[in-house]
Amino acid sequence: MRDSCKHVSYRIIFIIIVPLLLSAQWLETTIHFPDSLCGVHSPQVFTYNITNNTIYVGGGYRNIIAIDGSTNEKIGRINAGRDIKALCWNSICNKVYCASCIDNSVIVVDGVTNMVITTITVEDDPWSLAYNPNNNYIYCANRVSDDISVIDGSSDTVITTIAAGDGPAALCYNSINNKIYCANANCGSLTVVDGGTNTIITTISVGQYPFALLHNETNNKIYCANFDSDDVTVIDGVADTVITTIAVGSGPSSLVHAPIGNRVYCANFDSDDVTVIDGGTNTIITTISVGDRPWDLVYNPTNAKVYCANRGSDDVTLIGGETNPTIITIAVGNEPYALIINQANNRIYCANRSIDNITVIDGVTDTVITTITVGSMPFALVYNSTNNKIYCTNRLNKNLAVIDGSTNEIITMTMVGDWPYALAYNSVDNKIYCANFYNNDVSVIDGVTNSTVATIGVGLYPCALLYNPAENKIYCANSTSDDVTVIDGETDTVITTIAVAYGGPWGFTYNPNDNKVYCLNLLRDDVSIIDGTADSIITNVGVGNRPSDLIYNPSDNKIYCSNAHSDDVTVIDGTADTVITTVMTGNEPHSLAHNLNNNRIYCTNNMSHNITVIDGATDTVITTIAVGSYPNALIYNSTNNTIYCLNRDSVTVIDAA
Repeated sequence: MRDSCKHVSYRIIFIIIVPLLLSAQWLETTIHFPDSLCGVHSPQVFTYNITNNTIYVGGGYRNIIAIDGSTNEKIGRINAGRDIKALCWNSICNKVYCASCIDNSVIVVDGVTNMVITTITVEDDPWSLAYNPNNNYIYCANRVSDDISVIDGSSDTVITTIAAGDGPAALCYNSINNKIYCANANCGSLTVVDGGTNTIITTISVGQYPFALLHNETNNKIYCANFDSDDVTVIDGVADTVITTIAVGSGPSSLVHAPIGNRVYCANFDSDDVTVIDGGTNTIITTISVGDRPWDLVYNPTNAKVYCANRGSDDVTLIGGETNPTIITIAVGNEPYALIINQANNRIYCANRSIDNITVIDGVTDTVITTITVGSMPFALVYNSTNNKIYCTNRLNKNLAVIDGSTNEIITMTMVGDWPYALAYNSVDNKIYCANFYNNDVSVIDGVTNSTVATIGVGLYPCALLYNPAENKIYCANSTSDDVTVIDGETDTVITTIAVAYGGPWGFTYNPNDNKVYCLNLLRDDVSIIDGTADSIITNVGVGNRPSDLIYNPSDNKIYCSNAHSDDVTVIDGTADTVITTVMTGNEPHSLAHNLNNNRIYCTNNMSHNITVIDGATDTVITTIAVGSYPNALIYNSTNNTIYCLNRDSVTVIDAA
């Protein structure tokens, strides 16, 4: 079994903050949407805290969500590492351990407060975790460095590293003999480790690509599912010798043990079935057809039922009863990937990886109780000056939040395309344009009705938009096809496509004084300057390392370019198209906005969680404002003279006066 927020109506949660004077910059409020406890993309792993009756889910993004097992309400969002491959619970110290394969670390979370205690650096590509309660050790299998990090559960320090085989991918703890088994996927072997001395006892040859492990405490046997050889190796837990090999279905991917009846269930990913094995005789009892691509299994000890998550058919198969088992199919979300049982409330949680939510199943009635949304990822903002509205893309939910600029309340949610990435406002026709990264198109939304009125095909992976009011054109940067699509703002049709050469066009700004469009090229560290009438490139200007955003200062006819990897902002003369100066900012500057009333430039610093305020006349830093976590977008509201700063799952509102 592999060790993922309730669907709520959209609302705003206001946090009242005592304002601190920061050079006349005031924090007004924070808007959370669709709710403040989301942020898990592609939920894929669970663990359960028995002491606090809390379920933890992790995925491909940076967060872990904590869910109350009694109420099914989200109670915490924990900032963890990227691409979380495994979670486990330390029952002695009540801590949760999270393996981040991209960051090569294990994040330790307090099981009471749901706060991060520390981050432990491990070896390359941590993939699996196992807990040894006898010695209070946590074992972390590192798939690329071919070893196991052993962590002390009291001090949260690595006490030793054990060499394993090629590609360690799964771990299992033998509670009877205090041993850890590590499946080495690339070499078809198991490394057996003594849980007391943390030394290798032996290495056991198994089948091809060992993928999942299970300990049968009834007979003290270890079962190893071998994905490529379509079999299960049965190992004696005392002697660490192979007892037998059982041919099962195609692509065995998961194992679970049912103590009542002493049966082992094996989900076969490629043959769409589950093999039921007698734990005493090691013979096959039966094979049960389930849904498409079964991936994970969980056993419910309350009523001796087994649940199977089927990734291809978006459902869970319930297998109940010892003889002539009843088969029930329960529809869940898109690509169910992981399962976990809550024994305290007799509930089964299913992580739906492609739709970023959790299905909760009642273990008595075997019906769906609720769905918990865990993903949203707000990303881009634009302001509608005609109707005083702010629009925000929610990348994971494929929609836009429409916010009333006077009340800061969400008016509605408008569906757009897959992974909405950038926004632009057409002030002449009162339309909003939304670039949909994975659809290779642009949605056009009516500024009055908030409904989609057109969809325009563009280049590959559109990532930025710009409106040219002088020509009534919209420019769309296509990051992978290395070009810019020019759209007519009246007819919403494509006028032309401008090749900007290799470098990943990634952002725009417009110079109305000279009718020029500035396009930053992410990988080439320069800016292409385009004639707004002829739609041809005038010249290219070199900037800092990894340019990330552009803004125009009409007061001084200057262009500002934030450079994420050199931690600075390049200032360009709008007439001569030459660099004037470079302004140092915080860590990883990302997004820019200009305050025309006070002639100030605002720059979000993604990794230092603040905003640098720059004087537009002198190009010097005025002050730095602390905001929310990972600020990544800014917009200026001239009606209210406020700056909206989009953080990971919230908006900070700053009084610019």
